[in-house]
Amino acid sequence: MSTSSNITSYFTGKKLIIPVLIGILTAAYFFFQGFDLEAYDRINWTGLSTLWIACALLMVLTRLLGYSYRLIVLSNYQLSWKQAMQIIVLWEFSSAISPGIVGGTAAAFILLAKENKINAGKGTAMVLATSYLDVLFYVLAAPFLWLFVITSEVIPTHINYISGLQIQYLFIAAYGLFLAWCLLIFIGIFFKPQAIKRVVIWIFKLPLLLRYKDKVVIWGDNLVVAAINFKNEPIQYWFKAFGGTLVAWISRFLLVNFLILALGNGASMATIFAKQLVMWGALMVPITPGATGMAEWLFGGFMGEYFANAQLANTTAFLWRLLSYWPYLFAGIIVFPVWYKRVNKNKLSESN
Repeated sequence: MSTSSNITSYFTGKKLIIPVLIGILTAAYFFFQGFDLEAYDRINWTGLSTLWIACALLMVLTRLLGYSYRLIVLSNYQLSWKQAMQIIVLWEFSSAISPGIVGGTAAAFILLAKENKINAGKGTAMVLATSYLDVLFYVLAAPFLWLFVITSEVIPTHINYISGLQIQYLFIAAYGLFLAWCLLIFIGIFFKPQAIKRVVIWIFKLPLLLRYKDKVVIWGDNLVVAAINFKNEPIQYWFKAFGGTLVAWISRFLLVNFLILALGNGASMATIFAKQLVMWGALMVPITPGATGMAEWLFGGFMGEYFANAQLANTTAFLWRLLSYWPYLFAGIIVFPVWYKRVNKNKLSESN
C-alpha cells in the first residue's frame, strides 16, 4: 500500500464513528448519572469565573503552540508555524481515535514523511524525539512536584473497588517503566544505539515476547537512525525542544486547574498537577480511543473533592474532555484536506 493511501485511511469520516459513539455514550453516562439540576445553584458565578474559563480556553491554544514549536525546533526550522500546526492537529486527531497505549505514532511517521523538506530519516528521528521528550517531562516532573505535595492529598483513599494503596503501587510501577524507557532511549540516542538495539532484540526473543520481535527490530532501526540525525545537535537544540514540551504539558495541566477554579472550590496548583501526573500514567493503558471512559472515571475519582457535588464534578469532566479531546476529532477532518493538498502540490512542484 502506498504512503498516500496509508495516510488517507487515517482521516476519513469512518474513523470518527467509533470514537464519537463511545465519546457520546460515555459523556452522557457520566453527565446524566444521578443528574441534579439544582446542583448548579451551588455555582457562585462571578467575573473571576469568566476569567478562569477564558484562561482554560487559552490553554488549548498554548498547548498547540508548544507542541508546534517543538516540532519546528526538531526539524531545524525547516517546518513553518503553519506546517507544524497542521501536523500537530492531525497527529492529535490520530491519537484521539487510537487506544491510549498506541497513540498517533504510526500516523506521525507518515505525516512527516510527506513533508517535502523532511526526509524519512529525519522524520523518524523527530517522532522518536517527541516521544522521548514527553516521557522525560513525566520522569522529571513527578519527583519535582512531590517536593511540594503530600502523598495522601494526591492519591485518593479509593476509587470504586481500587484502594489508595493499589493506586500508589500502580503509579510507582508506571513511573518505573517510564524511567526505564527514558534511560533506554537516552543511552540509545546519545551513546550506544547499536548496543541498545541488540539488547532489546535479545530480550524480545523470550517466548512470551517473541511475537513482538519484528516490531522491536523496526524500533531498533529507528533508534539508530535517530542517533545519526541527532549526533551533532548542540545542547541548545534540546533545551528549546524541551521548552516547547514544557509549554504544551503545563498548558494541558493548567486547563484542569482553571476549570476547577471556575466551577469548583479551588485547590493547591501543585496538588492538582501531581494528581494529573498519576492520572496520565493510567491513561496510557486504556484500549479505548483517546482513553474515553477511563479519563472521565479517573477525573471524578481524583478531582471530585474539589466540587460541591458530584454533578459539578461530572460537568467539569465533560468540559475538560470537550476542550482537550473533542476539538481534535473534528479539526483533524477539516485540516486534513488542506494539509493533503499542500503536500501534494509541493511534491508536484518538485517533480516539475
